Amino acid sequence: MLANSYERLPLKLRGKMPQFFKEIYAHSSILFKILSVHLHFWITDDIVDKHFKKIKIFFILSIGRSGTKWLANLLNKDPKALVVHEPFVETIPHQKAFWSSKEAERYILKFRRKEIYLRIRNLKISVYGEVNSYLRRHCEALKKVFPNAIILHLVRDGRAVVRSMYSRETMLPNAYDTKYIHPKPNDPYYRKWKKMTRFEKLCWYWTVENEYLYECCNGKIIQFEKILSDYEYFKERILQPLGLRIPRKIWEKEVNKPRNPSLYYRLPHWKAWSKWMKEKFEEICGDVMRKCGYELDW
Repeated sequence: MLANSYERLPLKLRGKMPQFFKEIYAHSSILFKILSVHLHFWITDDIVDKHFKKIKIFFILSIGRSGTKWLANLLNKDPKALVVHEPFVETIPHQKAFWSSKEAERYILKFRRKEIYLRIRNLKISVYGEVNSYLRRHCEALKKVFPNAIILHLVRDGRAVVRSMYSRETMLPNAYDTKYIHPKPNDPYYRKWKKMTRFEKLCWYWTVENEYLYECCNGKIIQFEKILSDYEYFKERILQPLGLRIPRKIWEKEVNKPRNPSLYYRLPHWKAWSKWMKEKFEEICGDVMRKCGYELDW
């Protein structure tokens, strides 16, 4: 299978693949998974509902480069839980959900709900969770389809996220994972988009996604930086609401490990940004940064 062959390739080699190949892979991968779920036609909604009533479910949503992989690995250390990062590539569904709330709800209701059930039905767990950036635009759909699920908004300082994304392919022309993401007609940046630099587009991307999540999660944010520095914050904001137990010793060990960092940066640290970059970041991201509890202390 194309999807399996691609996933076996080293990360460095994947990064050199043409964008059209990555987009074909993304489409074929999700279509294959949807088909495999639909083949289990004898599994009814009642069977799925009955199973979900036995366990606690949560989703921690964010934009990429916000510590999702590291956090999922840490939470998965609770032996009674299964916590996954991004179980498969969902760049296509994410981009569709950006434009259509109906498409987002259909995806969760008709596919993702049963897909989760099929993965966990034979596991002896009491908690299932995802720390998943791909599902952020499915936030409202998740609330409808999983009314008892806990949904939290993970946020990281936008300056660090923009710097990290700039070193990747995000918002490059025809990038397969952001190809169809751009301002909607009612967005103040809609008419400016074609003339905006990639840096400005990344700032807009961080802002529009975190603003959406902030509203969807009713301001229930988790700052990634505080998870790393304050165990009591981590315990109060994440462990207790989700019914998880991660001892302080394990947390201390994990915070000192590398956290999926970019191998190199095309931008300097934000403290060394030019005056223009700082002004543009404040203009585009300032309000949402403050709303999420960050100070623009250059």
